[in-house]
Amino acid sequence: MAQQQKYKQKLLRESKLYLNDTVDKIALAGAKDSIETALSLERDEFLGRKHHKRVSGKEFRGYRNGYSSRSIGLGGGQTAIKMPRVCNAQESFESKILPPFLRSSPAVLKTLPQLYLYGLSGGDFREALKALLGEEAVLSPASIMRLKERWYEHYLGFHEQPLDSHYVYLCADGIYMKAGLAKERLALLAVIGVNEQGEKRLLALIPGYRESYENWLDVLRNLKERGVKWIGLVIADGIAGLWRAVKEVFPETLHQRDWVHKMRNVLSKLPRDKRLQKRAHQDLLKIYEAETEKDSEVGFIQFAKKYKNYPTAVECLLKDKEVLTSYFSFPKGHWRHIKTTNPVESPFAWIRARLRKTKRLRSEKSALGLVFQLM
Repeated sequence: MAQQQKYKQKLLRESKLYLNDTVDKIALAGAKDSIETALSLERDEFLGRKHHKRVSGKEFRGYRNGYSSRSIGLGGGQTAIKMPRVCNAQESFESKILPPFLRSSPAVLKTLPQLYLYGLSGGDFREALKALLGEEAVLSPASIMRLKERWYEHYLGFHEQPLDSHYVYLCADGIYMKAGLAKERLALLAVIGVNEQGEKRLLALIPGYRESYENWLDVLRNLKERGVKWIGLVIADGIAGLWRAVKEVFPETLHQRDWVHKMRNVLSKLPRDKRLQKRAHQDLLKIYEAETEKDSEVGFIQFAKKYKNYPTAVECLLKDKEVLTSYFSFPKGHWRHIKTTNPVESPFAWIRARLRKTKRLRSEKSALGLVFQLM
C-alpha cells in the first residue's frame, strides 16, 4: 500500500510539472502574439500610415524594411520576437515598447490578461498599455481599434479552421453578457472537445441571444462542416435545445447530464431544512460516486424510497437517470472528468470574474474578440 501511495504521489508530481509547462507555453505564445502585434502597430504610428498606404513629400517618414529577430525573456521563458525595421527614415526608428537593450520583461506577461480586460473601451485600454509598454509607448485610438479588429479577425478565422474527424468527448455550455445596444443579453455558445489523442481544445464560440434549438443547431452544423464526423459523448446541463440538436446532427452520440447541476436541481425541490438537505446531498453523492452501474441502480432505488414524500425531487432525479449514467460506457479513469461540464465551466468562471467590472461591452464584435482571446 505504501509503495502504491508513493507511485501515485510521483504520478501526481509529474502531472503537475507537465501541466505547469503546458500553461507556460500557452501563455508565452499569447504574449508573443500580442507583443508582435503592438510592435507592428508602433511602426505604423512612426510611419504615419497603414501598410498599403502610399505617401510622399513631407508626409514621407520612411519605408518598412521587414523584421529582425530578438530573444526576450518573459514570465514563461525565452521567446524570439519579430522586431519591425524601418529604412530611409530621417530619424532612426527605435521601439519604445522593447528598447534596444531590454532582454527580459516579466511585467509584460503579467499584464496581458489585464490588457484584454481593459480593452473594453479606448480610454481604459490606453491605461493598460501604459502599464504594459510604458508611458511613452501608448498607441493612438486608431491603433487600438485595429488591435481589437485583429482579435475579431482571429475569432472569425478560428471558425473556419478544420477539425479532427473524431472527438471522444464534447463539453457544451453558454455564457451570457451584455454587449452592444440590444436590451437582451448576448449568449456565447461554447464547445470544448477532447480528441482520440486526449488533446483538449476550444472548437466553437458562436453568438446567439438564447440557448435555443436553432442556435445550437448552428453550432453543431459548424462542427460538421469543419470535418467532425463522430462524437462519443456530449456533456452538458439540461439544455433541451442542445439535446434536440445533438440527436439531429449526431444521432449516434451518447448524452451525459451534468451531475453538479442535477444535484442542485434535486436539492432545490426539497425543504430548506439543513439536516434534510445535508442527508439528501450525501445520498446523491453515493450515486455519483458509485463504482459500478449496479451500485448506481441501487442508489437510485434507495433515494426514491427514502424521499418518497417529496415526489418532485424524486421525479427530477429519475427522469434523467439514463443520461446521468452514460459515463459507465467509457473508461473508469475518465469518469470524474466526464460527469460534469467543468472543462467549459472553469474558463467561463474566469472570464465572468474579469467582465464583472464592466456593465456592458461596447459592441458584439468587441465581445466576441475579447472572450475568444481569454478562452
